[in-house]
Amino acid sequence: MIHIKIIRYYIITVIACLSITALTACVFVADENARKISLGQEFAVVVMNASAEKYYDSAVNALPVIEKIKNGAKRAASIAPPPLSNIYWIIVNSEKEEI
Repeated sequence: MIHIKIIRYYIITVIACLSITALTACVFVADENARKISLGQEFAVVVMNASAEKYYDSAVNALPVIEKIKNGAKRAASIAPPPLSNIYWIIVNSEKEEI
C-alpha cells in the first residue's frame, strides 16, 4: 500500500518536471516568434552568455529567464511534499564535492 503511494508521488513528480520543461521550451519559442512578428526579423539567436550578445544584433539572452525558473524551483521545493523535496535535496547535495 505504501509502495503504491510512493510510486504515485514519483509519477506526479515526473509529470511536473516534464510540464516545467515543456513550459520553458514554449516560452523560448514564443519569444523568438514574437521577435519575428514585431521586429520583422528573420531569425533570433538565443545566447547563454552576456558577452555573446554583442556579436549578434538579434540576440536573446536566456540566462535571466533560466535564473527566474531556478529561483522559482528552489522556492517550490522548499514547500513541496516529501517526494519533490527529496529529489531536490538529492540534486543539491550531489552537486557538492567531497574530498
